[in-house]
Amino acid sequence: SDFAESAPAAATVVSAGDGVAIEGFPPEKIPLGEKVPFDTEVFQGVFYLRLRNAPSPNEDVDRHSAYFDGKKRFFQCVVQGRFKRSGMNFSDIVLGGVFEKKMKGMPPAALFRAIRAFLETISPGIVFDIAADRPKVLSPLGACQTMSVDLPGDEPTDFNNIVENNALLGTFASAGKRRKMLSKPKTAKGYKIDTDHVYTIECYDDTMDLATFHQVLFGGKMKVDLMPVLDGQNMLLGMYMREDLQCVYKLALTHNREDQS
Repeated sequence: SDFAESAPAAATVVSAGDGVAIEGFPPEKIPLGEKVPFDTEVFQGVFYLRLRNAPSPNEDVDRHSAYFDGKKRFFQCVVQGRFKRSGMNFSDIVLGGVFEKKMKGMPPAALFRAIRAFLETISPGIVFDIAADRPKVLSPLGACQTMSVDLPGDEPTDFNNIVENNALLGTFASAGKRRKMLSKPKTAKGYKIDTDHVYTIECYDDTMDLATFHQVLFGGKMKVDLMPVLDGQNMLLGMYMREDLQCVYKLALTHNREDQS
């Protein structure tokens, strides 16, 4: 699209956060476009990330194009595996990032409210609190774009074509209905997380270009450079406990620009 910019694949580097054990890859440089096994206190599985505008050399070019062509999304993030802690339900878990220091150069209040309203429309249940001392952008686990809940051995292996499969979770007419219902903490509380099931969680986003660290809003009418806003902090893709924000897993994305202008 006209507002997308290509970036060298090496510009965005992914690394494992504290408490995340990575198998088979250096934790300080996790490859894009490959399934990376990881383990934490609460979750064990694989992580997979690809960026529209920074295709990975590990990935088949045709498969990359087949996934992104004709869609607006800027990235695909898949986490697949099993929860290790029993007694949890869908209201307990949120996805996103909790940052350790304040954001810089916040937009004016009226624009901030417009951005928040826009994001709440496309992601119901989102917590968009970037003006706080400990900023956070979090959305309910059950609001992810695609979810497949399977018995071990039945989980999807082709991450190009993850199909909604929530029969083991409950009776939902569609993925959209599941997202809507499980975005509400009161409703989500009634849906248990089963440690015997394999959860495949696919997230993608039409506004966040992690290849160039820009947020593209209002259908491309507005483009925000995230580098000055983050003020040296990493972008985060993580999973947290809603109540105390304990980190289940966290992957940090660092972006390097040759030209700092």
